[in-house]
Amino acid sequence: MKKLAKTKGVFLERINRFSVKVKVYGKEHLAYLPNPGRLWELLIKGREVILSRNKSGKFPYTILGCIKDGYPVLLHTGLTNKIVKKLIEEGKIPFLRGHRIVKEEVRFNRSRIDFLLEEKRTGEKLFLEIKTCSLFGKDVAMFPDAVSERGRRHLEELSGLTKYGYKAGCLFVVMKPDVKYFLPAYHFDFEFARTFLNLRRTINLWAISLKFKGYLEEPDEVKILNIPYDIIEKEAQNRGAYFLILETPSRKIKIGSLGEICFKNGFYIYVGSARLNLFQRIKRHLRKRKKFRWHIDYLTQVAKRIRAIPVMTSKNLECEMAEKLSFIAEETISGFGAGDCSCKTHLFYFSADPIKNEKFIEVLNFFMLDYVLNSP
Repeated sequence: MKKLAKTKGVFLERINRFSVKVKVYGKEHLAYLPNPGRLWELLIKGREVILSRNKSGKFPYTILGCIKDGYPVLLHTGLTNKIVKKLIEEGKIPFLRGHRIVKEEVRFNRSRIDFLLEEKRTGEKLFLEIKTCSLFGKDVAMFPDAVSERGRRHLEELSGLTKYGYKAGCLFVVMKPDVKYFLPAYHFDFEFARTFLNLRRTINLWAISLKFKGYLEEPDEVKILNIPYDIIEKEAQNRGAYFLILETPSRKIKIGSLGEICFKNGFYIYVGSARLNLFQRIKRHLRKRKKFRWHIDYLTQVAKRIRAIPVMTSKNLECEMAEKLSFIAEETISGFGAGDCSCKTHLFYFSADPIKNEKFIEVLNFFMLDYVLNSP
């Protein structure tokens, strides 16, 4: 793989899916982001990014990756295939040793499959799709970090290929060397996770982590990750808890028995749960027209924008999630949403968007990623 000249920069803000603002040598520039994922955990203001210089075009720079916890994390999804290709050719992926690449970008129905491989000894063909995974916590990585209809369709079409006698597989490439486990991101894309689970005996599902030398030089370590299917079966269910992020104007609102409360301009995070029908509970919160039943119903009526983040779990995490938020919130509304528990509140105020707050993202990651494998 051809080495790219790299430049260090600082991430400032994301403008849209494919463009960001960065600072390089003290000056602000636009940069192309070849990754449509949410990347909440990685694109935090002030984070060091790795860039390549463009000779022409709208963007003077392209983001290659960033530095998180001292590790370089590849964000350029187009480079992942080039890296995997080289690893296959050099026999560095254990379960693909003895294979050669016959063709790249193979068209099948509405999709293009990344590689067609051939087992050198037997001539058996294997269609292989590659997915870049940049959502990870301490021990657990997940894919995708947003709803991916395309990703789900790829799994189904790989399964379709097996009906013609071919082998097929999907390889998830995780950009963190010390991750131990891989799971489909059922919190973000429930349908993808269920498809992943249902097709596990039809197609090969693999996950590896990469450790890079220096600033995204050649990977010098490939590790196979465990996929705990029992966890997926248990946790990927329509139940759990949720964070509701509400952007609100400054105004007074009468909240049921709590009386009149002055809400500030900014963002409030409400923590709730639904031991059954989690998706239906969230949809109810997002509706404007409804019979008022809970404290949060009054606030959803005036919110300028509402964003829901489900945390699917078999455990009762609502109060634990509220406790974590109490340590990082700027203010709280006493008694809000806490009538049936011992918590002081389930509503927390942030003056700026918490999605851009690294401390909130750490709380989110804890409950969505690592808690499932590290809790009692």
